[in-house]
Amino acid sequence: MQAGQLLDSHSAAELAAIVSLWQREGRELATCFSGTSMLPAIASGQQVIVDCGIEPVIGAVAVFRFDNQLGVHRVVARTASWLLTWGDANPLPDEPIELGQVIGVVRNVPAASRSLRRALLLRYVAPPTAPMERVRYRVRFVHRIRSTWRQDPLAFIGATVRAVARRLSK
Repeated sequence: MQAGQLLDSHSAAELAAIVSLWQREGRELATCFSGTSMLPAIASGQQVIVDCGIEPVIGAVAVFRFDNQLGVHRVVARTASWLLTWGDANPLPDEPIELGQVIGVVRNVPAASRSLRRALLLRYVAPPTAPMERVRYRVRFVHRIRSTWRQDPLAFIGATVRAVARRLSK
């Protein structure tokens, strides 16, 4: 059984206990994960080595727990208490996570390509001194904008005009 599948089959409490043990021991784990969010750096099913207990730096690919699942995304912003991750193939970043949710770092992953769009969006979403709640709000906001735009561009324009009108009428 793959470690990704092994970990997904446990409850949140069991997963927390396993991760805590692996981090204390500094365990190295060979595993593979499914999904396409890290293409082209990591393909679905590709075997990777995870170094448990290492705190990720910006640019590293972190393995973390969220909503009783595992995530494998690149760290794009970080403070002393939280970090922001973003899958290389995803159009938008994830919600910020607390450092305690990090399991480890994937070893030997190629660097991500640079993108002006990503850099500008990241500057808006996660300025260096922003508290986690503000970053979480902004990430949810850009996800709502994208969702509205994809459903109906005219509805998006109408909603934008209404929002501007509400702000100006105050």
